[in-house]
Amino acid sequence: MPIDSERQGDILLMLFAVQFTLLILLVPWLWPLLLFPVLLTLHVMKSEYHRRLTEEELQ
Repeated sequence: MPIDSERQGDILLMLFAVQFTLLILLVPWLWPLLLFPVLLTLHVMKSEYHRRLTEEELQ
């Protein structure tokens, strides 16, 4: 999968995580679900870290 399409997928995941977080802020009794956007953010961060390591190795 090309790096650009992977990044676009990660951007969509982050947008979903932000929207989900805003929903949790609007409906406070949903706070236990905050774990889901946190895990999505960690997944995106890990993916970007690995992509940058791969790009650095190729140079």
